[in-house]
Amino acid sequence: MNTFRYRLHGLSMDPLDTSDPVAKALRDWRIDPEALVQATITRESVDARKANHPVKRFTLELVTNRPFQRPMLDLLPEPEPDPEDLLAGTLALPETVHVVGSGPCGIACAIALAEKGYVVVLHERGADLATRSLAARRFLKGAELDPETNFLFGEGGAGTFTDGKLTTRTRNRFVLAALKQWVDVGEDPSIQWRSKPHLGTDRMRVLVGGLRKRFESLGGKCRFLSRLEDIEMASGKVVGATFSGVREPVDALVLAIGHSARDTWEMLAQRGVQFEAKDFAMGVRIEHPQALIDRRQYGPKADTRVLGAAEYFLSCKSETGPGAHSFCMCPGGEVLPTTTGGTELATNGMSFRARAGRWANSGLVVPVKRLDLVTWAATQGIPDDVWTGVRLQQKLERDAYAMGGGGFRAPAQTAADYLDGVVGQNLPETSYVRGLLPVDLAGLLPGFMALEIAKALWDFDRKIPGFIRHGLMIAPETRTSSPLRVPRDPNTLAVPGIEGLYALGEGAGWSGGIVTSAADGLRLADRAASRV
Repeated sequence: MNTFRYRLHGLSMDPLDTSDPVAKALRDWRIDPEALVQATITRESVDARKANHPVKRFTLELVTNRPFQRPMLDLLPEPEPDPEDLLAGTLALPETVHVVGSGPCGIACAIALAEKGYVVVLHERGADLATRSLAARRFLKGAELDPETNFLFGEGGAGTFTDGKLTTRTRNRFVLAALKQWVDVGEDPSIQWRSKPHLGTDRMRVLVGGLRKRFESLGGKCRFLSRLEDIEMASGKVVGATFSGVREPVDALVLAIGHSARDTWEMLAQRGVQFEAKDFAMGVRIEHPQALIDRRQYGPKADTRVLGAAEYFLSCKSETGPGAHSFCMCPGGEVLPTTTGGTELATNGMSFRARAGRWANSGLVVPVKRLDLVTWAATQGIPDDVWTGVRLQQKLERDAYAMGGGGFRAPAQTAADYLDGVVGQNLPETSYVRGLLPVDLAGLLPGFMALEIAKALWDFDRKIPGFIRHGLMIAPETRTSSPLRVPRDPNTLAVPGIEGLYALGEGAGWSGGIVTSAADGLRLADRAASRV
């Protein structure tokens, strides 16, 4: 049977309309339902550009058994062959594979390898999810930081305590497979087509539990509080690894360690693993009343109970610098102290699925380019090398901790005071529960970063009036992504010169976010030959 593939765009529906978009599309475009072979929603979004009259917009792909000519209906060519398909099943791995890191990348890879018949051991330096959640709650109430179990380390990785964004600009088959893997363990199928799906930290924790249950049902073994401390090599091949003092024979080691395991990076460098510098971004968190963002984005009459809390993505180009942009915006969320060191401070945003909190927060970050790092290193009188970006992160985090007075109290300043160059003593209410201290943030940030943030504030205030007046800046936002990348063989994903060692995900510099990290884990599993 001949079939015809179409992309249908331009379908709009009222946010309160819960009817089937496919049925409406067939009716509106007068397509015979009997001619329909397959229909897939590929995108769903909310268009709020018209104040007080937001609409839902859909893009669909239709497969029919006869041709149609309709407005907004584009005939699609047959898909091009995917070069990745040629690599599927070509990688021979030993029977037992050790995966380091239980974040989105590590668990996705572990499940997919176990499905192919491998014996998979998953190592996580932090605690299991239940213990980790309790430790996080205690830390927010004033307890000491546990350097191994915190908002960044532990079952599920750093993404567990975030907004749970599943947004990605990449739509390859590994991304689709990652989303399908999550749907298979209980997530809503709509995450596969909504334009900006999010789970919230509460649903992320449910997902993490579902993924572990799936992994263990396949015979996978989870080892918590199992930190990779060393690797052993012989004749250019991995032969062993030490996990929290226990040495084990290892023939295949998959690194999915995340973007904050700096001690692991140092160990790997000492064992001959090569690193290269890459661009990243740093800045501050900025917080506003959620009601302000709702009003500016939707209009005063829009019903957020139907539309959900409003969000934004803003960017500011600069003729003389790298510019700035918002990052990881959390509607109805809270700002957290996300760090792994007792004398360091970093911040990030988190929200629950309902996004019902009083505040909205976002990173306000500046891209850090190679030239900026070279200049900064010269001003500090330190040598410039591949680790300069890590040193900049660490210095900013340590300075912020000291400037806040310790105890993970964060240095903060209103956006208006920042632009005026004054330190006001009365800070507005905040979601940051460990406390704030008024400071001059321009004295904390590198000069190029402070200048670009000031430019961005003026630009963002034109786009969202009140952005400056109601903005509270909390520092620092340093861990947007890894400043390093581990080179790897494009065909095997192995670290060059070290047989049996594979570098994946955000900590290796090959992804940026929950979805692309999981996709990178599936990329290795896809290339592994099946043992079933």
